[in-house]
Amino acid sequence: MRLPGKPARVAIYGALAVGLYTVENLLPSPLPWLRVGASNIAILLALYDLGAGGAAAVFLLKLLVGSVLVGRFLTPFFWFALFGGGASLAAMMVARMIGGRFLSVVGVSVVGGVFHNIGQLAVARLMLIPSDSVWLLLPVLGLVGVVSGALIGVATRLVQLKLAKMA
Repeated sequence: MRLPGKPARVAIYGALAVGLYTVENLLPSPLPWLRVGASNIAILLALYDLGAGGAAAVFLLKLLVGSVLVGRFLTPFFWFALFGGGASLAAMMVARMIGGRFLSVVGVSVVGGVFHNIGQLAVARLMLIPSDSVWLLLPVLGLVGVVSGALIGVATRLVQLKLAKMA
């Protein structure tokens, strides 16, 4: 089976990311900002398949198209997604580059989950809460990032294995 070219794969991963983001935002959540981050499956797949540039393109597609579709473009949720997702993506790129031999996709995803929450706390500190007390949430949100990152990493690995069988 011949794989489509890089632009087509960016589009495929981007569509997957937007779809997962949209569905996840339509589902009820215990807290309005608490999501597992299913769209990161597509971003991780792109990072491993296309590299940092492809993953960044998929992230931007998800952020822009997804936020327009769910009605969050340029709202506070958009900024949380931009900075949380940007911190997550940067951390995953570094983790993949530096720890590639030692970190599986699950480990890279856990790093991304933790840094996503750090990025969101930074936005909360800068935009909403003019106090360093916001950082007191880091242990709880760090744990949430580890758990969600592990779940997304396992899901991504399962997809990778399925795609490898198809190739």
